[in-house]
Amino acid sequence: MLQYAPGAGSRFVKFILFSVLSSVFSATYLGLLMPMMNILFKQDVIVPTLPAKFEFSGHYFKAWFQVNFLQILEKNGYVTTLLYVCVGIVVFVFLANLFKYMERMVASRVKVDVVRNIRVDIFKHVSLLHIGYFNDQRKGDLISRFTNDVSEMENTVVNGFKAIREPITLMIFIFLLFSISVKLSLFTLIILPLAGGVIASIIKRLKQRAVQSQEAMGRIVNILDEAFSGMRVINAFNARNFLMRKIENETTFHRKVNLSISRRNELSSPLSEFLGIVAVAAILFYGG
Repeated sequence: MLQYAPGAGSRFVKFILFSVLSSVFSATYLGLLMPMMNILFKQDVIVPTLPAKFEFSGHYFKAWFQVNFLQILEKNGYVTTLLYVCVGIVVFVFLANLFKYMERMVASRVKVDVVRNIRVDIFKHVSLLHIGYFNDQRKGDLISRFTNDVSEMENTVVNGFKAIREPITLMIFIFLLFSISVKLSLFTLIILPLAGGVIASIIKRLKQRAVQSQEAMGRIVNILDEAFSGMRVINAFNARNFLMRKIENETTFHRKVNLSISRRNELSSPLSEFLGIVAVAAILFYGG
């Protein structure tokens, strides 16, 4: 599929770079917020001891940050330091969202280029086919493939970029979690897949229903094409009632499938939120 995306290599590198920077700034903001608040709003602060040798560990970086932050606090006072903290939070959040926007724009450019080039390539190949091909194939099916199926390819491109971005974000936040608490991180890695399995089953059923919806729309377009092209024949043989039953059956089936898709789609958000709260409650209970 990437053959339809010009400059895919450089865009892929940009996407990875922006994803890493966005995740790093988000994780840094969340990781430093709690130590800063603890130091600012606690009257008696225990000054940590910085290890003599450099260590690539969360304990070393946390101690290094607290020592330097306390020095800034003693030099500038609580009010000025709080101002620095607020400005720092705004800057980190701005940078995280800026790189997230740039990452999504790279993905959007690839997506629209892929869809455009696929549609042009499909039409070029179809226009070169033998005339007998169009006698065997229904025009509604061809139009559905040119519209609905290509739109599904667009969703595939978006999901492909998400499949690249999510592991990057996950690895950075897992590193942050393990630097805070190993036990809670291991417990989190056990709880979250259980909640994710429920969401994955809903998504799988949504994909099956989406295929049925596309097939039904192809049949509807085909019926409309036959009706509009042969309206004189339909009126001559008084076949209007037969055509009405066909269109009613197909639109009813299409409505049923779309309603099922909407039901599962609307269920996914509150269910994922509920399962997330349950997971957080279990982690808090275990950590407490």
